[in-house]
Amino acid sequence: MILRTEFAPVVRDADHWASLPFGRSGKRALRLSRLRGSRLAEAMSAELLCRKLLAELCPGDPLFPEEDERGKPFLPSSPLFVSFSHSAGHAAAAVADAPIGIDLQRIRRISDNVLKRFYSPEERLWIDAGEASERSVRLWTMKEAYGKLLGTGIYGGPLFFAEFEHDSLIMRYDHTEFFFPEAPEELLFTLCIDITEKHDAWIPPL
Repeated sequence: MILRTEFAPVVRDADHWASLPFGRSGKRALRLSRLRGSRLAEAMSAELLCRKLLAELCPGDPLFPEEDERGKPFLPSSPLFVSFSHSAGHAAAAVADAPIGIDLQRIRRISDNVLKRFYSPEERLWIDAGEASERSVRLWTMKEAYGKLLGTGIYGGPLFFAEFEHDSLIMRYDHTEFFFPEAPEELLFTLCIDITEKHDAWIPPL
């Protein structure tokens, strides 16, 4: 079983990113080549974290993520799965041998309109029973990570709704399981992985 994550501050040297070769052609390379400034720095920081993980797992076999028609990253010549995220000056990447999605978010207030549109009544009750900003963003990272695993995002497919046991989140949902890797104090980092073929006692080496 393979699950590796990498997390680091974004490198914001625009000249550094602009001078780097993208290494391959394709939809993702074209999109990255059109980015500028902080958006380029964030996207490329996450991309290179992913390349670092892939180089460690598959030495001597350069692998470059591509994107499907929905924008989900994949590896054309490998059975491995990848996911990226970036927020508040940090980037993260993950590589696994099962479908995976990750999300990184800054802790902040979520607007009432977003809460009403994307959160269930049970989720809103759970948010109100604790630290509202942290709980609402935690649930948002779970929704984002689940959408990335499916390749649909939050807007394009079935939306994740959390389940609870007493006041605690249930970490398994459908065929997936959630994990919360360590992140700086102002950020929340969530990982969602397909456990269809995993052993019940499997714990990933985060």
